[in-house]
Amino acid sequence: MPRKTDGIEFEIHPRPTKGEDGKPLLYVRPAKGRKKTFKELDSFCTNYRSLRTGELQMVFDVVKDVVGLWLSDGYRVETPIGSFAPKLKLLGEHTDPKTIRGRDVRYAEIEFIPAKEFVREGGNNCEGYRKS
Repeated sequence: MPRKTDGIEFEIHPRPTKGEDGKPLLYVRPAKGRKKTFKELDSFCTNYRSLRTGELQMVFDVVKDVVGLWLSDGYRVETPIGSFAPKLKLLGEHTDPKTIRGRDVRYAEIEFIPAKEFVREGGNNCEGYRKS
């Protein structure tokens, strides 16, 4: 039988939660050790996308500063890779809107919704999956 050589390598791990049969539920994630650094991204863009060395770092620094500022003011920020939005959480169980005060609303996390083009480009070489 031919060995599968394309697709994303993955690992299988047990979850702490149990299923109906009492066995732990499973989850998968990409294989350990498969990562690229920002320095590798910068050198790739320098060599193959005609950018100057360090230019990509400057762009990301500015984007982090501006997007962080706008998110802290409560704006949704649309980018070519997707949109970022602040996610808020209401503390306690409230049934009357008049009882909600400013201290009852907490910042929970940042929500990221990827753009369709970004997902399509990221999935170009995903013909399948194989165990590592």
